[in-house]
Amino acid sequence: MYWFHFSSELLMPFFCLLGLVLIYFGFRTIRRHRYRKRHWVRTKGQIVDAHIEVDVDVVPFDRDDPVDTSYTRRLKVRFYTTSGEIVEFWNPYSTNLSFNRVGRKINVLYNPANPRDALIAGGVNGAGCLAFMLFMIGIPFALTGIFALLKFFL
Repeated sequence: MYWFHFSSELLMPFFCLLGLVLIYFGFRTIRRHRYRKRHWVRTKGQIVDAHIEVDVDVVPFDRDDPVDTSYTRRLKVRFYTTSGEIVEFWNPYSTNLSFNRVGRKINVLYNPANPRDALIAGGVNGAGCLAFMLFMIGIPFALTGIFALLKFFL
């Protein structure tokens, strides 16, 4: 006999906990992004490379389309610090929605104490998009878990 199934009482607190964890990471991402906007230096950079990551999943149960392929892009950006130093970095956030092309100018935030600690400022390649997605996924999970727990206890 299975100890866990979809009507299990463990599923309700799990959904609630998962939603709260996602919301926490969304707030944490926003706080870090706001700190960077206040304390880091903003400058213009240029996209010098784009790495496309291909993820192919073979799903034997789906007979219509057994192969699920997804593409994400990471951007490499070059910029000059206020002291004139040239810095190149790979943006830590990748996306499959990026319309930024190689050679395009883009806003960059970098840590003045360590210029290699940099990222793209805003857009779908920024932290705001990630935080928004964490909220949008976390809120329904948390609400579903909370309503299920209330229904269970009332």
